[in-house]
Amino acid sequence: MFNRFLGIATMVAGIVTALPAFAGDITISDAWAKESIGRVPNGAAFFIIHNAGAADKIVGATSDLADRTELHTHIMENNVMKMRRVEGGVDVPASGELAFKPGSYHVMFLDLHTPLKAGQHIPLTLQFEKAGDVPVDVDVISMSDASQKQHAPMTMDMNSGMGGAMGQSGGMMGQPKN
Repeated sequence: MFNRFLGIATMVAGIVTALPAFAGDITISDAWAKESIGRVPNGAAFFIIHNAGAADKIVGATSDLADRTELHTHIMENNVMKMRRVEGGVDVPASGELAFKPGSYHVMFLDLHTPLKAGQHIPLTLQFEKAGDVPVDVDVISMSDASQKQHAPMTMDMNSGMGGAMGQSGGMMGQPKN
């Protein structure tokens, strides 16, 4: 009897961890981070924010994995791609989605306490202006799997000033769903 209960509990736990994180109208899917190599002190998390309701804004992120956890983006400055901390948050369009992906928005883990290892699941809390805190389970993937994700087709809008690759009129941001 106990073994049957344990089997059912394990199955339910597996299903729950496979589901996307959500709060209100906000759902997070495809959350991943690349395993650390060598003594690299920083890491990054990527994911897709789906919004089924009114416009919202992601304003921050927290994690116990590192000394600091920040929203970052890439910008083109003097023909050089640079990474910058995002101040004031990032708009999440009403009835749309926003991709945090390589070359665009991402969550930076600065001064990691331990290296990220493939197969690991790491906790991250995303903070939204309206939806509040949304806990996310981030899968740490191998370098080869990350390479495949990083080389997926994407476009960059380099003509959006400080918005850089994340111009509000497209670029790396997801378009509202029709």
